[in-house]
Amino acid sequence: MKKKIPVMSVSACNGCPSKCCNDLSMLIGPPTSKSDFEDLHWQLRYDTVHIYIRNRRWYILVKGRCMYLDDNDRCKIYETRPEKCRVHNPPDCERFGDFWDVMFETPEELEAYFKKKRRAAKRRANARAKKKKMTA
Repeated sequence: MKKKIPVMSVSACNGCPSKCCNDLSMLIGPPTSKSDFEDLHWQLRYDTVHIYIRNRRWYILVKGRCMYLDDNDRCKIYETRPEKCRVHNPPDCERFGDFWDVMFETPEELEAYFKKKRRAAKRRANARAKKKKMTA
């Protein structure tokens, strides 16, 4: 049985500057090794690349513009647009505010995020060790 694809109504896009057609967002795995971290660090050196986290999922965001937008930011292939475009949903839309929980635009922001995460993990580990020591 074929999955039914929800189709966003055209009226939901009226007046929109086609924000979803100006950036390419793809799900990636979270960095789990030094090599993964170094890859993200390298990718963020490009001004068209950002990394973001939404609902604990990691994404790469490549800035750009769809080649099928006309001069008025309207889709020239709307009736035959790809499934990815058809399922883009207004609650997930960039038009309605931030669609990320954390956004990294530079390698330094990524480094700062992981330093903060490591400090928090160390504090939690110290608190657990202290609690364990007190109950022993």
